Amino acid sequence: MLKSAQKTVMAAEQKIALLADAEAAYEHMCQSGEGYEASDVHRYIHARVRGESAERPQPKRWRE
Repeated sequence: MLKSAQKTVMAAEQKIALLADAEAAYEHMCQSGEGYEASDVHRYIHARVRGESAERPQPKRWRE
């Protein structure tokens, strides 16, 4: 039972860290006016999953 509680706490801590990272990324995107095209990110991730090398997507301005 203790291990189950530890796993639950670890999962909650990981979720909190993930959400904090997402919030920081969102704030940076709003301040910089740059972001990544979803299709570019998907293409990159799919290539990497297949074991292929792929050029990382470049951020693009979405706001003037």
